[in-house]
Amino acid sequence: MKRFTKRGFTLAEVLITLGIIGVVAAVSMPILIQNVNERVNSEREANIAFKINQAMEKMRALGLLNASYGTTEAFVDELQNHLKIAKRCDSAHIAECWPTSTVIDTNGEEYDVKDAKTGKDLQKDTDTNNVGIVLADGAAIILNYNPAAKTYDVGDPISASKNEKAVGGKFYTTNLTAGLYYVTDVNGRKGPNSQQTDKKNDIRSFNGAKFGTGCAGTNIDGKCVFQIQSYDPVNCTRGSNASSDDFKYCGSYPSGYSNDYWAGAQKACAASKATLPDKNTLVSYVGKPGMPTTGWFFSSSESSLYAALGVSFVNGKSSDDFKSGKDEVLCVGK
Repeated sequence: MKRFTKRGFTLAEVLITLGIIGVVAAVSMPILIQNVNERVNSEREANIAFKINQAMEKMRALGLLNASYGTTEAFVDELQNHLKIAKRCDSAHIAECWPTSTVIDTNGEEYDVKDAKTGKDLQKDTDTNNVGIVLADGAAIILNYNPAAKTYDVGDPISASKNEKAVGGKFYTTNLTAGLYYVTDVNGRKGPNSQQTDKKNDIRSFNGAKFGTGCAGTNIDGKCVFQIQSYDPVNCTRGSNASSDDFKYCGSYPSGYSNDYWAGAQKACAASKATLPDKNTLVSYVGKPGMPTTGWFFSSSESSLYAALGVSFVNGKSSDDFKSGKDEVLCVGK
């Protein structure tokens, strides 16, 4: 009779198997955790959008959307009657309604939340101030309302579209919120506090709102070129005025003018986190799409104590322009 012997796994085989399981787990677990976090964040984002959408539907049903609100503040005055808001912050204290003082914007750069004061700071073309709110569930939101948004009255039809962020498409957003823009942090202080869309971001956008001013002019060679519509002169009087904070804009050769518009142009660009371009840069912009086709523009290139080089956007020629004169101004920023 043939005998059979029982044979188990050797220690080496067990260790190899455990090692393989460990490697697979090490590779798959971070991806699994990341996917779970993304699902949770998307659920939270969808829940916030649902609450705001629901509040605006109540406003329409009560006839409160049949006239545009002149400011975001006026809109939130009414919205808070239909949405549970635990805290509210005006544009001057906007960061007090946000869990972190800085965030990572879509360009991967650090952005100071206190600078998000108007719609333009959410990359939207509205001059109205932003308002910060914290919902009863702790959700932080910085929002802007467009006064030119279409109005709705009781009984007006509502068109709905599937909310793509909602896991499983749990609800629909409607056209009532078309004039509302906001950013929201779905997980509070927990990282990465980023709006970069190529990452698993926790700062979400509604209707395209994003931290940062974007470009209000024309993108040329990776720079934002925009025109300043109005600006004031700077007092470049020598002597006692040299201690003024504005005196730094008077250049290498302070003109002595009390109404130095060239210095005012430098100050206006600096206020927009941009610079006044030099003569050669200005000449290179002449004739490019999106640029002015008429007018003389100040450059940062000084030619004397009392003059700077101006450039004609008709033919690209330059000349000495008195700093006390008021040329047009183009600024160059990120």
